[in-house]
Amino acid sequence: MTKSARVVLGVDTAGRFGSIALAEDGSASAWETLAPGEHSSGLSRAAERLLEKRGLRWGDLAGIAVSSGPGSFTGLRIGLSWAKGVCFGSSAKLTLVSAHDANARRHRGAGAWIAAVLQGERGEVQTSLWRGGPEPARLWGPERVLERDLPSALREAAGRLAAAEAPAIAGPDLKPELRESLTRAGYFLLDPGLPHAAASETPDPLPPTAAAVAELGDRNLLAGRSEDLALAAPSYGRAPNARKPSS
Repeated sequence: MTKSARVVLGVDTAGRFGSIALAEDGSASAWETLAPGEHSSGLSRAAERLLEKRGLRWGDLAGIAVSSGPGSFTGLRIGLSWAKGVCFGSSAKLTLVSAHDANARRHRGAGAWIAAVLQGERGEVQTSLWRGGPEPARLWGPERVLERDLPSALREAAGRLAAAEAPAIAGPDLKPELRESLTRAGYFLLDPGLPHAAASETPDPLPPTAAAVAELGDRNLLAGRSEDLALAAPSYGRAPNARKPSS
C-alpha cells in the first residue's frame, strides 16, 4: 500500500473471541482473530503482524477505533487501555464504536432486518433492531430485555416497524440455551456458536467484528469524533457485579 493512505486500527475485545483489523481509506484490508485468553497478551503481537504485512509502522496510524461495548468488563478494559497506551505514545487519535453498530455493520448484507443481540448477565441481553443494507440504520433500541422474553420482544418491535420478515440475529457469544430458544422461535442466527478457528465449525466467511470497528472508526475520525484519552470509558451495558457499599 502507499504510505499516503489513511490507516485506522480497529480493536474488538468485547467478547470471548476478540479481533483486530486495519482499515485503509475506510475499507478493512487485513485482520486477525484473538482466541480466549489472548486479549491482553495477543493484541500487540497481532497489531505488529498486521502493520508489518502492510509495510506500516505505528506512526503511520491515523487513529485507533475500539469497540466500546456492551460486553465483558475485563475485555473492554483491556482493549481500551491498550489503545490508550498506543495513542499516548503516537500521534494516533482514539475513537469509540458501539458493539451494536459494529455487529450490524458486520452483517449488513444478511437481509432486510437485523437484530444485534449482546449477551449480558443476570438473565438479560441488550438488543437493537436495524434495517439491513449497505448502510444499516438503527430503528429500535438498544433495549435491555430478559433472555426469556427476547423472542417475543423482537417480534413485537419488528411488528411496530412493519417488518415484512423476522430479523436475522447478529449475536456473538450468546449462551447455548438462548441460541436454542431463538432457533425454536424461528429466528436465523448469523454468528457461529464457536470461534472462527474451531476445527468442528464451518468457517465464518465474514471479516471479524474488528473490521467493522475499524471502518466505522474511520468515519468517526473523518467527522471529527475522537475521544479524550483521559476520559474515554467503555459502555458496559450493565451494572458492575461489585458495588461500593452505601454509607
